[in-house]
Amino acid sequence: MTQESWFRRIWRLITPELIYLALCYLIDIAAAGYWAFSMAGDYSQSNMDAFVAALSDKLIKYAMVLQSAAAFFSILILLRMYFKDYKKRRFVFDRKGTAPGWWLILIPIGVFVSLAGNLLINVSDLAAMSEGFEQSQQMLFSGPLAAQIIGIGVIIPICEELIYRGLIFMRLRQYCNVNLAIGISALLFAAFHGNIVQGIYAFVTGILFAYVYEKYGSLKAPMIVHISANLMSLGLACLNYTFESRMKVLAVGVIAAVICLAFVWVMDRHVSAKRIYLNQAEASEA
Repeated sequence: MTQESWFRRIWRLITPELIYLALCYLIDIAAAGYWAFSMAGDYSQSNMDAFVAALSDKLIKYAMVLQSAAAFFSILILLRMYFKDYKKRRFVFDRKGTAPGWWLILIPIGVFVSLAGNLLINVSDLAAMSEGFEQSQQMLFSGPLAAQIIGIGVIIPICEELIYRGLIFMRLRQYCNVNLAIGISALLFAAFHGNIVQGIYAFVTGILFAYVYEKYGSLKAPMIVHISANLMSLGLACLNYTFESRMKVLAVGVIAAVICLAFVWVMDRHVSAKRIYLNQAEASEA
């Protein structure tokens, strides 16, 4: 087992998040500076309130595009960190028993966990109690639809999986058992989202993503689930379908959760990547 200090361990766990947050901040600042400069001539000094409001509206309108840009540039840095960690691993995954068809089951798992989560949140009063959730939803589902599909559906999930499963979860696996690693990585994933509603959803899905990663032994697995879930959420937001009663929402949400759990149960029985340790001492310790 590694002999790193606690400070070193904590630093290794928070660095991926800090990189992403720093790039989000820098890109937002750059965009705000550009728009402020380009809009300055349209407002007089006595009309600063209108200028600030217009600038804020611009940032909200393109918030998802800006976050996607930050996620894209983060991926370039995080991939380097991931492969550096990968080369230092003292084990390899044996995935010979995982047939190609079992990768397809990850798509309905992502679809139904998203459907269940969105509907159960909708039927609860949590969304109404959280101003941060409403604001984050407005910012998340902004911008052109094509940009949302690429950003929310692909780029951001890949970035988050690199951070929370590829780096944080796998680093935690060096320091603690798998259950604790799943729990801590899910908590960090939940805290990153910044409000109670998304936090609960992120915690549950964070557990699922890490579990899928551990079962398949490949970062592609949670990426597939995450991308499927995000595309489903985007589809629900575009449809904006309303049910006649809360009981119908609850019923459909519970059914979706049961179907998701059924797919996970089937996957659990047939998929299991084995860790092959490179020396006997670590195999015994594991």
